[in-house]
Amino acid sequence: MQTKLNVSPIDSDISQLESLEDLEIYSEEYTESFDEDDFIEANKDQVKNVVEQGRFIIGFPDYVVTSMGRIICVSQQTEAKLCVNGWGYFVINLKNEDGWSMFNVHSLVANAFLGLKPTGFQVDHIDRNRQNNCLENLRYVSVSDNQKNKTSYKGHSAEYFNQLPNSCVQLKSYGKHIFDRYFIDQNTKQIYSFDNNQYLKITLTTDRKCQKYVIKNILNKQVSVFLSKLQRGDFNK
Repeated sequence: MQTKLNVSPIDSDISQLESLEDLEIYSEEYTESFDEDDFIEANKDQVKNVVEQGRFIIGFPDYVVTSMGRIICVSQQTEAKLCVNGWGYFVINLKNEDGWSMFNVHSLVANAFLGLKPTGFQVDHIDRNRQNNCLENLRYVSVSDNQKNKTSYKGHSAEYFNQLPNSCVQLKSYGKHIFDRYFIDQNTKQIYSFDNNQYLKITLTTDRKCQKYVIKNILNKQVSVFLSKLQRGDFNK
């Protein structure tokens, strides 16, 4: 199955390229082939050429983002290397005349092909794989819709989230206990764990009229974290 990269600008600043002819040559250089044997066999009557679209990144005219989640550096004519941040997302450092800036790759793809993100919306990975930044796997959803993404976890109903509210910070400590994979909403005091490339909402339980979360510290020992103490600010001290 052939993948062809077609590049089209999304802003007026394409002065880094000497001519549109250069753009066409560049497009041809990034035509590539790849094997998808199972997919092809299952869809052999429908599979033809798949066109990978590319668009310039606004404000960073030396870079092209593609509909398959790749970043191309025009001046070096190479595919940029992506990194994974602490939340499991692909990120990329881009340079312009003002210096270096870091971006989530899924945001670059969505902005280029879906338009600018509406206020109050988030980029959602439809298949819940944070590293699948193909255009067809991305969509804009409201925060409330994003939080409806539920699944089953160890036989119980569990809630997973692709992104956390802006009011969340990492939960680093509670008393003498140290944590490395939990986050807490500073407003609601809800705790989340980073689980299987998603944020899992930790259930608040009631024990002897006390509400608490049961989580594990860095030594993998269970710790009872009481809601009343969180509300007093007794964490991350």
